[in-house]
Amino acid sequence: MARRLRGPDAWWRPDRPVARGWWVALDGVVAWASAGIAVGGAGWTASLDHGTVASRVAVVVWFAALVGRRIVPVGALWAGAAATVAVVLAGDPVTNLSLASALPLVVLGRSRPPVVAAALAAVPVAAVLAALSTRPGFVLGCVVHAASAAVGVATRLRLERAEQRRRAAAELRAERLIADERARMARELHDAVGHAVTVMVTHAGAARLCLPGGPPEVRVALERIERVGRDAMTDLDRVLGLLRPVPPLVHALRALLADLPPHLSPTLELDDEADRLTERQTETLRRIVQESLTNTLKHSTATATTVRLAAAPAALRLTVVDNGSPTPGSSHRTSHRGLASMRRRAAALGGTLTAGPVADGWRVEVELPWQ
Repeated sequence: MARRLRGPDAWWRPDRPVARGWWVALDGVVAWASAGIAVGGAGWTASLDHGTVASRVAVVVWFAALVGRRIVPVGALWAGAAATVAVVLAGDPVTNLSLASALPLVVLGRSRPPVVAAALAAVPVAAVLAALSTRPGFVLGCVVHAASAAVGVATRLRLERAEQRRRAAAELRAERLIADERARMARELHDAVGHAVTVMVTHAGAARLCLPGGPPEVRVALERIERVGRDAMTDLDRVLGLLRPVPPLVHALRALLADLPPHLSPTLELDDEADRLTERQTETLRRIVQESLTNTLKHSTATATTVRLAAAPAALRLTVVDNGSPTPGSSHRTSHRGLASMRRRAAALGGTLTAGPVADGWRVEVELPWQ
């Protein structure tokens, strides 16, 4: 899981943990095995038994860079690159371990944002490729470095999408639990308090009617009890309305479209993902559709409207389109206040809203982040 970083030097630090443990030992085995694989036409392999002092020191640095890439990927990248450049400048043959600067790119791209990873890797990778440009292993070096960077970035994106899906699922479960609890509270309030207040108001009214000639003070008190009881029932209904869960989007939109006048023919097209919306997303989209349909009725001559919801991998798109033109005497299809309200609702969820004329009518389009 990503971690928030603070401090002036935090920009280059990892924001995501990297598996170590036995993986470090596996990197050591890979480094040892790679030392015996020759690169280039000379058939030269990395070893402490032959070569110049520079190449022998470079073998130690390359091996350490491969083993330590999960622990200090930035240090491993720069150390491996420096060793490769030193070997080339010394005129020694390029060995398989000369590509030790490539594998740390996987960890670097996985544990840091792409911009940060690119900033940290630009200089060492450019130096290695420039040094190898005159050697037979140049093409292989380019391919290995590019592939390592791509694997790191792809792994990070995959992990981020998985985390987003887990967070969305957790939020949905939490909202459902809250909705169930609110529904239970609403039932209890309705069955217990609502019944008691109703009985109280009924008995007060019956007592008042049974005492037509009774003391005025008693009648006034009974009338006050009735009035306060009815006010309490009104407040209770309002509270119960707040506690009841928001209905699924498909039911809410069907209810809105069912209330349209006969001259406006509606069409509803919903993606299957509509059932996975959170309560906040559902309420926001319902309100935007409601405002859009109201504007269609007030400011246009439309005879048909379509409400369409489509879910893409990264965005949720809601479209409300009609076939109407502005009504006579109306220069705008929507009020500025209504449009601003819809935009605020979309922005509150990190989305955007656009509205404007199309070839044969008017379209409102909302795009919200998804998954």
